[in-house]
Amino acid sequence: MKTNRWLYVVAAGSGILVWVLVSMLSGRREAWDSEAYYQIGLPALCVVSAVLGYFEPDRPWRWGAIPLAAQAVTMFAMQGLGNLWPLGLIVNGVLAVPPILTSKFGAFLRMRKNMSGSPSH
Repeated sequence: MKTNRWLYVVAAGSGILVWVLVSMLSGRREAWDSEAYYQIGLPALCVVSAVLGYFEPDRPWRWGAIPLAAQAVTMFAMQGLGNLWPLGLIVNGVLAVPPILTSKFGAFLRMRKNMSGSPSH
């Protein structure tokens, strides 16, 4: 049984990195308050999720969900819960949809490659 620990580290690390970098560079407390989050950060997470879905196509949704879960933990660790934390979790869940879809697309590409008879990784 192969281990996927490094995939989890990459998924969570990419989410944390995007949150922290966008927050720092934009001067916003919350990364999603910056246009850069939607123009650069979220698309970058989609690419990472698609690549992870390709490398490990079993339950690919996790590669899109983990980065956003890591962002939620990072946000709460940096700022505390506050009284709008339930809304933050809902927004975070909605923002997880594009990375989840792209991770499934990456898995689809891998499965399609495997079905065509090409050697797999």
